Amino acid sequence: MKTPQSALLLHGTDRRGFEDEIRPHFTAADFDRIMSAYRLSKYGHRNQFRDTGERYFEHPKILALLLVRLGVYDADVIIAALLHDVIEDSYILEKQDVTNWFGARCCNFIMKVTKLKNPDGSFDLVAYFAAMLADEVGTWLVKLADRLHNLSTLPDGTDAASKLKCRQKKDKQVAETNQFILPLATKLANTKGYEKLGKWFYDELTLWCQYRTVN
Repeated sequence: MKTPQSALLLHGTDRRGFEDEIRPHFTAADFDRIMSAYRLSKYGHRNQFRDTGERYFEHPKILALLLVRLGVYDADVIIAALLHDVIEDSYILEKQDVTNWFGARCCNFIMKVTKLKNPDGSFDLVAYFAAMLADEVGTWLVKLADRLHNLSTLPDGTDAASKLKCRQKKDKQVAETNQFILPLATKLANTKGYEKLGKWFYDELTLWCQYRTVN
C-alpha cells in the first residue's frame, strides 16, 4: 500500500522557512505571539527526542505548519499546536503561564489535549477523549493534526524485540484512532465552515490506519 498523500504536507523547515510560511497569514501582533510560542516550545523540548531519533521540537513545529498549510489561520490554534506537549512533557510552563501569555482560549486548547494523570497515577482515556469531543474546533484541529503526524512517523524497529514493540504501538495507535480520533474528524466535518477540512482529516486518518495495519 502506498504512503498516504498527506505525507507530502508533513515536512518541516528551518526557522526562516517557518517564518516565511507563517507570516503572510497573520497580523504582526499574532505573528509575534506565534514566534514566542515557537521559542518556548523549542526550549521546553530541548534535549528531547522522538522514537524516530529526531529532536522532539520538530513534531509541534510540523503540526503548526500542517495546520497553516491546510488554511487554518487562527493564531490561538497555531500557538496551541506549538505548545500542545510542553505542559505534559516539560516544566517550563504551567496552565496559568499559558493563560497569562496567550489567553484563556489558547490555554483551553492545550489543556484539553494534555494528558494529566489522576492523583493515584491512573489515566482515564475515555474521559480524556469525551472532554475533547465536547469542546470546540480548535481542540479538535490540534488533536487531529497531532495524530496524523504521529501515525506518519511510527518507527519499524531494528531487531526482533523492537520490531514487536513497534508493531504493538502501531496496532494500539490504529485502534485508538478508529475509536476516539475519527469521531473528532466527523464532528469537525459536521461543523459549519469546516466541512471539507473535517472530511480531509477523516479520509487521511483512515488511510493512515490502513497503511499502519500492514506497514
